This record gives sequence, structure tokens and C-alpha cells, in this order.
Amino acid sequence: MRRRRVCVTASPRWRKTDNQDDVPTAMTENRSTSRKRRALVEMTVVKASPYLRAEKPLMWLCEKDADEPRLLPIAVGEFEAAAIQMQLSGERPLRPISYDLFAAFLDELSVPVRRVVIHSVEGQVFHAAAVVERQGRLREIDCRPSDAVALALRTDASIFISGELLDMASISSAPDCADLDRTISRFYELEPQILGDTAAEDAARAAALEADDAPATPVVEDAPRDHLSDLQHKLEQAVICEEYEEAAMLRDEIERVKSAQT
Repeated sequence: MRRRRVCVTASPRWRKTDNQDDVPTAMTENRSTSRKRRALVEMTVVKASPYLRAEKPLMWLCEKDADEPRLLPIAVGEFEAAAIQMQLSGERPLRPISYDLFAAFLDELSVPVRRVVIHSVEGQVFHAAAVVERQGRLREIDCRPSDAVALALRTDASIFISGELLDMASISSAPDCADLDRTISRFYELEPQILGDTAAEDAARAAALEADDAPATPVVEDAPRDHLSDLQHKLEQAVICEEYEEAAMLRDEIERVKSAQT
């Protein structure tokens, strides 16, 4: 992986905000807050994945149609990350969530979303705009990048970012790294903060296997663990879709599975 295009501390500080999406503090130092429209670069959405802990996910955008695509991580909220990842994976919620409802309203009112643009960063916060067409005129609506992307995915709108902003805040993948997931994984490896539960669990499991001289092959007890993960995933979807009765039943089932494993 190439060195990043901006000076970013090894452990970036994130400022939590209620109405915008976050950017590492170091990424925004000495930057102009001008909203001048520079050359735009089209992006695609790779994934929304946990960063440090599950309640602080990252939305990953990737430069489209580039030989060496650059990646841009943006910290987003849990609900927004789930809404983005659900659409990427083609999962259908039990009932429409807010983004589905808004997209349906726009379609019914014949107000198409032409594109969304992440155009600037001010005070450690990314800013975006959704460009819609109404009565033959294009109008910009201020929004958070996470909301813009979640809406764009549901309306087949293109996603753009200011070229100047991408130059300053992007992560470059290696020329031979066609697998973007590898680049993203490498980003996590380079962050000293990210020494989470997965690494600790892997180390504990390896120590237990070495102590017991057990074979390093999958064991039968992995099956309940997979079932538990599936239940937890369904619980998250139920909560997002506000199906609280279903969520309560899933929560009880999760407790039963956990009790059986202990």
C-alpha cells in the first residue's frame, strides 16, 4: 500500500457529531473550507464496516474506473451504516425504513435524484449535497454524506466527490491490489488502535488449541456460533425496521442459545 496522500496520525481522533459525518482530525488540519466546485470524481460504495467497535462504523467509497483506485473512509452512524450495507447486499427489510420511504416519495412526486456530491470538509466534518431535478431545474439539498449515499443507492444516482478533497483525504491502494477488501484490511492493520476483540479471541483460541494439542480443524461447536451470529444479524435488522415484537423473540432465542453454550 502506498503512503497516504495526507498526513494522518496513527490513531486518528474522531469528533462525534449529531448532524454530520466525521473525518479524522488530522485529515482536516490546514484545509480550506471553501465550497468551490472543483473537478468531481465519481465514486462507488464498497462497504460499511465496523471501525474500532461496532457502534462506530466506516463507510468506504472507492474511485470508479481508475487503474489504481483510491479509497475514502468516512465515519457514519450505526443506523446509516446498516442501511447502506443492507442495500449493497440486496437485503430486503421487513418493512420500509426511512430511506426507502423518502426514495418512494421522490419517485411518486417525479423528483429524480440526479447525483450526490461530497464537496467539502469543515471542522472535521464532511459535507454533501443531493442534486434533485424539479420542474426542469436542478436544486441542491444539503445533507450528510451517509444520508446522501444511502439515498443514492436507492435511487440509482451517481456518487461524486470533490477531486481536491479526494486528493487530501484518500488512501491509495497498491498497484497490484485488485482486491479492495485487502486494502481495507491493510488500513486496519496499520492502525495501532485496532486491536479489538477479534485479535484477542484468535489469540485465546490458538493458545487453547496449543495447550490441548488439538487439531487445527473446524470443530462441531462452530455451528452454534454461526447460528448465534445469524440470530444477532436478524435482531439488528428487526430493530432497524422497528419490528420490536420480532426483535423481542429473537433476543429471547439468542439468550437461549447463549445459555446452551455455557
